[in-house]
Amino acid sequence: ELSLQSHPALMSYQYRVKSANAQAQHAAIGEKPKINLTLEDAFGTGEHTGFDNAQSTFSISWVLLGGLLDQRVKSAQSKANVLEIERDIQRYDVAAQTAHAFLTVLAYQERLSVAQNAQQHARKILKEIQKRVDAGRSPSADKLQAEVNLERRELEVEDIQHELKSAKKVLASQWGSSSVEFLRVNAALALNEQVINYDTLESGIKNNPQVKYFLTQQRVIDTEITLAREEVKNRWRINTGVRRYEATEDYGLTFGVSLPLGKSTRNRHQISALNAEQARYAADARAKEIQLSTQLYVLYEELQHSYHLNNALTQLILPRLEQALVETQKAYSLGKYSYREWYALQNEVLDTRME
Repeated sequence: ELSLQSHPALMSYQYRVKSANAQAQHAAIGEKPKINLTLEDAFGTGEHTGFDNAQSTFSISWVLLGGLLDQRVKSAQSKANVLEIERDIQRYDVAAQTAHAFLTVLAYQERLSVAQNAQQHARKILKEIQKRVDAGRSPSADKLQAEVNLERRELEVEDIQHELKSAKKVLASQWGSSSVEFLRVNAALALNEQVINYDTLESGIKNNPQVKYFLTQQRVIDTEITLAREEVKNRWRINTGVRRYEATEDYGLTFGVSLPLGKSTRNRHQISALNAEQARYAADARAKEIQLSTQLYVLYEELQHSYHLNNALTQLILPRLEQALVETQKAYSLGKYSYREWYALQNEVLDTRME
C-alpha cells in the first residue's frame, strides 16, 4: 500500500491522467464561428468612385458539426482509458517488485539468524576442542580446523549483513525513500499448506491488465475508425449577415449555405490502416494470453515443487541431520569420529537450514 502511494514511477501517472482528461474536454470544443466584413463597389471608377455607391456586408458563418464533436470526445476518452490500464499494469509491477524486495529482506534476516547461530555454535565447539587439546585428548590440528571454521562462520555473517543492508535499501526505494528508516521486517517464510487452485488462476488471465490493454486498444481503434468516417462527411456551412447600400442608405439581410465537394471515401486508406492495426491488437491479445498461460503453468509447477521440497527438508531431512549431528558429536567426544567428519556434517546441517 505504501508503494502504491509513494513509488516514483507511479507519481507521474496522476499528471498523465489529468492531461488526458483535459484533452477529452478540449475535444468537446468546436470550431469558432467566423465574422466576415465585405466591402464592394467602392474606390473604383465612374459611379463607383469613392464610397457613395458602395455595398458593405457584415456576416457570421459557422459549420454544422453534428455528431463530430461527440465522436472526438469518445475518441479522447478511450485513449484516457488506455492510460488507466497502463497505470494498472504499472501498479501490479510495483506491487510485485515490493513483495519481492520485502521477501528478500525477510530471507536475509532468516539467513542471518541461521548464520549467527552457526557462528555461536562454532565458537562453543572451539572452546570444547581447546579443552580437549589442552588435556591431550585431541590433536592440535583439530583446534586449527575449528579456528578456521569459526572464521568462515564470521565471514558468512558479515557477508549476509552486507546483503541485508542492500536489500533494505532496495525495499525503501519502493516507497520513494532514499534512506532506510526501519530495522527489520516482520513476517514468516512458512508456506501455507493450502495450495492455490490452478483452474481459478487460469480463469483470471482474461482479466490480467496486460491482456485488457490490448482489448482496450481495440476499442480505441473502434472510436478512431468512427471518428475518421465522421470527419470525412461533407458538412454544411451557414452564412448570414446584414448588407448596407450606401447609395440609398438601405439595409438588407443576407443568407447563404455552402457544402464542400468530394466523395466521403477520402479516408478509406486511413480506415484500412486502422482496421489492420485493430487486427494486430487482437493477435497481440491472444499471444499475451498464451504467454501468460504458459508462464502461469511453469510458476505453478515450481510452487508445487517448492511445497514438496519444503516438506521434505523440514520434516524428513533436517530432523535426521540434526539428530545425526548430535550422535556424531557424542562419537567425537568418545574418540570414535574425527573432527573432519564432524565438521562435514555441521556444514551439511547449515546448508540445509539455509536452503
